[in-house]
Amino acid sequence: MKRLNRFFASIAVVAMMLGLCGCSNSDIEVLDITKTNYLYDNGDKYEAGDRDITEKIESINIAYMSGEVVMTETDADVVSIKETSPKELDDKRKVHTWVDGSTLYVRYCASARGLELNNLDKKLTIDIPKNIELSDVKLELSSGDADISCSAKNYDLNASSGGINLTQRGDSDSINMEVTSGGISVNYESVDKINVSASSGSIYLKGNSVNDFKSEVTSGNGDYTFNQLPKSASLSASSGNINIYIPKDADLTLTAKKSSGDMSTEHAFTKDGDTYVSGSGTNKMNVSVTSGDIMIKDIAE
Repeated sequence: MKRLNRFFASIAVVAMMLGLCGCSNSDIEVLDITKTNYLYDNGDKYEAGDRDITEKIESINIAYMSGEVVMTETDADVVSIKETSPKELDDKRKVHTWVDGSTLYVRYCASARGLELNNLDKKLTIDIPKNIELSDVKLELSSGDADISCSAKNYDLNASSGGINLTQRGDSDSINMEVTSGGISVNYESVDKINVSASSGSIYLKGNSVNDFKSEVTSGNGDYTFNQLPKSASLSASSGNINIYIPKDADLTLTAKKSSGDMSTEHAFTKDGDTYVSGSGTNKMNVSVTSGDIMIKDIAE
């Protein structure tokens, strides 16, 4: 299913400006202000409403159009799907799920034409047994907030209008997160690669072990606490401040570039132009700010 996030971020504005009727991509067609065609592959294989998943699940693929998504670990033995709404929902407007092999697919509603999907204020909760380590968690959220707390090898999380909060547990290969309008918060234990991007919003990150780290903020602040320094890191902000917290005994070579703003540090560095060296300088970090300040601080003991 194609990513829907950027489409829904602009559809309301486009409709008001141009008075469109029948504006569509391959999956969504807004017929008028109240009706929507919402189509996806294998729609006839999905089940409507709350359910417990007894099959072995290794991957979860979520495409949710509007509302809140919560995924958390529990002591239960099965994956549980629950959805709430202040409105009474018929089966077509309820969450739809399908298990294909070991992959759980979750969709906002039925694959159908002419659906009334306005102001449903839905909340989706997915409970994951603690003894399951997923291979992949994928999320496409058009409008709303997501709170994800689980163990997985790979996370691919995207939101158009809203924020994403991720609590990563165990050892993971990758975290990729992109938010068009909203903030990102990440608390991690051990990850090989992390790549986070926020177009309009701030990024807050704190964790223990990451080898390769990249963060980009277009309009907002970046706040990063590295209990262990990444081997390689790149942090940038177009309009906003970057605060970085590092261990007092850090081995770091940091290159800082700024167009407008100040650079300050509480950490003991040897400075040579835009390059700051601490300890052996083994780990490399590039920091760039177009308009804003850069602050390096020691982690409080």
